[in-house]
Amino acid sequence: MRMLLMMLMGLLIAAPATASVYKDFAKAWEERDQTYRGEREALESRARSSAERAVNALVDSEPTAAEDLVLALSAAWSLSELVGRGQMLYALREHMAAKPSAVMSEIWIQGKADGLRRRQADTDMIEREMGILEGRDTIGVQQWIAALERLSMMRGAIAGEAAELSLISQNLATYYRARSDEQARSAELWAGVLAALAGAVQGQQEDIQRRSASCASGGRCGR
Repeated sequence: MRMLLMMLMGLLIAAPATASVYKDFAKAWEERDQTYRGEREALESRARSSAERAVNALVDSEPTAAEDLVLALSAAWSLSELVGRGQMLYALREHMAAKPSAVMSEIWIQGKADGLRRRQADTDMIEREMGILEGRDTIGVQQWIAALERLSMMRGAIAGEAAELSLISQNLATYYRARSDEQARSAELWAGVLAALAGAVQGQQEDIQRRSASCASGGRCGR
């Protein structure tokens, strides 16, 4: 009986340990989210100023126009890449709220990856359409730069989400491996508890059978 109690105490300890695995995992993604949020304001400011500088340089035919345009597109990419990372982390938070199994998380990752591939194909089509319109007098400088920025931001978001999803995939593999180890230890403890319980009950039954036989043979029912 004492061994049974000790095993039950072990299970009580194992349950919080399993919860701790999830808390550690959640802490990791929350820290990344805070990092992304902290970087966003500076990138937004850079993207706005770079876009304004590029428009002015192109309108005034300045010699730095090409360089300014590249900087503006790069700034738009960097901002949207960061936003994409944050959006994928938010999607992960919603997914994990349901306490999914490893199989369901794998299916979730596959679905997200497929969505990113389809969005990439969409940006390729948009670029082809822009190529058809390139150089036409009906398209103003500001409109053209805005279209290029939108395309850069779409692709930046895809790149950010893909990079974050790759990291999430690694994190989830570690999480489910750690949880599996905890579950294996818990299952082992339960197996021991149940075996001890069965043995205790069997011992009690054998004891009462011996006492019953003694009562019947001796003509008195007592210890």
